[in-house]
Amino acid sequence: MPDSSAVMFPPPSNPDSAGLRQCCWRGQVPEWTGPALERLYGNLFATLLQFRLSRDLTQAHTYATFEGSELRTLFVFSLRRGVVQVFNEVVCLGSAEIDAFASYVFTHFRGARVVSLRAVHLARAGWRYPHQQYDYLEDTWIALPATAAAYTDGLSKNTRRNLRRYQQSLRDEVPGYTFELAERGAADPAQIDAIIALNHARMASKNKQSALDAQHSAQLRQLAASCGLVGTISIDGRVCAGAISYRVGDNYFLMVLAHDPEYNHHSLGFLCCYQTICACIERGGREFHFLWGRYDYKRTFLGQQRALDQLLLYRTPLAMLRHAGLALRTWSAAQRRRLLLRLQLAARSEHGATRAALHCLAALRRLRQRA
Repeated sequence: MPDSSAVMFPPPSNPDSAGLRQCCWRGQVPEWTGPALERLYGNLFATLLQFRLSRDLTQAHTYATFEGSELRTLFVFSLRRGVVQVFNEVVCLGSAEIDAFASYVFTHFRGARVVSLRAVHLARAGWRYPHQQYDYLEDTWIALPATAAAYTDGLSKNTRRNLRRYQQSLRDEVPGYTFELAERGAADPAQIDAIIALNHARMASKNKQSALDAQHSAQLRQLAASCGLVGTISIDGRVCAGAISYRVGDNYFLMVLAHDPEYNHHSLGFLCCYQTICACIERGGREFHFLWGRYDYKRTFLGQQRALDQLLLYRTPLAMLRHAGLALRTWSAAQRRRLLLRLQLAARSEHGATRAALHCLAALRRLRQRA
């Protein structure tokens, strides 16, 4: 195995030399990777802050490529039981940089047999290694214009009319209505808890279990204190709708949007989302990400869907056989997702048999969650 001594940053001397230079910090995630990741990817799911909350960094490695003095690629990854897991997610990557990374780890990490990337946007092109590539998630996002007025003008005529109607009805019928914004440490933890409670209540009203368990809720609070933008609609001092977003660079990521069902006729969640997007524009935001889930309101607010794939590259066909369990689990998860998406699409046709199938699927999911 090659020498495990760390390569120091900045990159090696002679930064003007031609060609791609690959560097690796074994067993280390240097502090400089935090701001470097934010500058390079501008994405919450490729930040050192998120990695610390959701990953074990004690034995993680850092890989970087440079062209001249310019940083081109920066991955944080782990190697366990032959599988190299890249931590960076929800980012756009090129096939050439992934191939270069796979070639590097297969050459320099003798135990590496599989390279795994999850929730990344990349071309569906040929790969130099045996592989599996499947649709995994989607990120719905908006390229934000320079002003909130320009964004509003870009909405459909019907959406603009509805926004005016909802705002007018609130002013006329609910005089105690206010919209407030708080950034980072100024966000009141009690307001964050109130938004989480609204999410739980709304999921329960649909006979669903909220994904915001105690661990995820704690992570929300930690992230909000570091990079959060929390928008709330309050009525007589009580939080009745809220949106929790995070800022990384000039990009915003919507994590939670919830409202009190008592005010459905006022579309508080819809209004809170719109006002939050406008607030992001006013703060110089370049992108607004709704993240996963195919909901009509995202398209209404001009969201564009970007596919996020799961990719597994195997060192050799024998390595694929050796990890047949992983290959089978990856394939079966992809088939379940495809089936669910087909059922959801068919459900919009209001076909009775399809609705019955979806009810059965939901019941099975609830039983699995209870188990």
